[in-house]
Amino acid sequence: MAKGTTGSSSLWKKLLLLLAVFSLIAASCGSDDDSGETAAEEPAAEEPAAEEPAAEEPAAEEPAAEEPAAEEPAAEPAAPSGDMIIEPGACGLNTGEAATGEPIKLGGAATNIPGVDFTWIPKMAAIYFDCVNANGGIYGNPIEYSFEDGAPDPAAWQAIATKLVEDDQVLAIVGNTSLLECDVNTEYYAENGYSPIIAGVAPGCFLNDTWSAVNMGPYYSNLGGAQAAVRKGAAGKLVVASPDQPGMDFNNSSVEDMANIAGLDYEGILEAVPIADPAGFAQRLVDAAGEGGGVVLNFTGPTVLPLLEAISQQGLVDSVIWASSTPPNDPSVAQALLDCCGTDWDGKFLINAEFNVLDSGLPDNNTMLETHEAAGADFPISAFSQMGYLVGKFTTEALLRMGEGAEYNVETVNAAISSLTNAESDMLCKPWYFSNNLGTGNVSNNTDRTVVPQGGAMVQFEDCFEIQETDNNPLAAIRAAEG
Repeated sequence: MAKGTTGSSSLWKKLLLLLAVFSLIAASCGSDDDSGETAAEEPAAEEPAAEEPAAEEPAAEEPAAEEPAAEEPAAEPAAPSGDMIIEPGACGLNTGEAATGEPIKLGGAATNIPGVDFTWIPKMAAIYFDCVNANGGIYGNPIEYSFEDGAPDPAAWQAIATKLVEDDQVLAIVGNTSLLECDVNTEYYAENGYSPIIAGVAPGCFLNDTWSAVNMGPYYSNLGGAQAAVRKGAAGKLVVASPDQPGMDFNNSSVEDMANIAGLDYEGILEAVPIADPAGFAQRLVDAAGEGGGVVLNFTGPTVLPLLEAISQQGLVDSVIWASSTPPNDPSVAQALLDCCGTDWDGKFLINAEFNVLDSGLPDNNTMLETHEAAGADFPISAFSQMGYLVGKFTTEALLRMGEGAEYNVETVNAAISSLTNAESDMLCKPWYFSNNLGTGNVSNNTDRTVVPQGGAMVQFEDCFEIQETDNNPLAAIRAAEG
């Protein structure tokens, strides 16, 4: 059953209270890894948050042009840890010779329950590491990488972290992607000297410098979709629709902020998934937004496709401006829309893309496609694949920057990862870094594109733009530190 929500002024305080509750739950649960959770129907993508708001908002018509001062003096990021060693599209040193030295042991973990499978991310990281090992490894040392999977239960994730750190004795935590781990294991990893490089999902993944994610998450991706809708001419009202799951009110709140900046009305909707009546829900969205309004959809590709088909069948494509968070940036979605609806959706579904299009033809993207195919991977190419590739590439880059003959242990490896800056890929709009040293918000991927379906493919509609700074996110302080 759907329900509407409005108002975001207390969401950030509620989010911090939620994190405190998770910590209490985790402490009481011990290390029992027996989960009694039921599967979520829809992955709750990534949920960043911040403890301190940015100071002021730039105009809605232009993407985040100004950089207001933070309340506290912004710290500078760590000094550059070196120029890129890995050439575009290369697997590490790219020597063509197998690494045979002492292995460098890395470990990861991902949520894997019916309806929520984030293992695609560590699986793609593993494929990249295999390619690195076939091309010289880390100055002759192969990367030994494995990952666990688990249900969204605090005790299960405490047990996984304990296994990786104390039993497996991995040197780094790499590729973790969980619905709630960042709200459970932050202190444990920090106390044991780990700086995990991940694809962020839970709010805590974006709260401090313990974790660093290569993605930005649905809070910011929804915001980017709303920006695109406003630039396209959405007028009157912005509506955002997300799965009826915990944390989605928070993700919707970024669209409310954009509506306030643009002088538009706002409505947030939570809808049970899979959507039981796509035709009825399509009409509800159009009625809520009003003629010429904007609608931001925050659903995965398989969930959103029946809705888009229903919108087309009822002749509602041109009634409002349609936008989306990242998940539908998938060539198979574009082909499915062509198959079901002809050219109805060409250029008319504005998808916020945290990474480049999946058929950009650029070196990193091509290597991802080639290694994925060569490995006979059992998961499809998607934005999750891009996350896994970037996690693998940037971890490898950090290890290579340690230099030949380096000593590999928890302290040295995590120092190299946490000091990584100027990490480049053609999948991103600008170089990535591990930490901004602010301690209140860590969103290194904060500039992205808009893509649209066109003739059965996803094509770039808008070039790289900055995600909007608002009073309720830390982007002003982050960009001041980056500057």
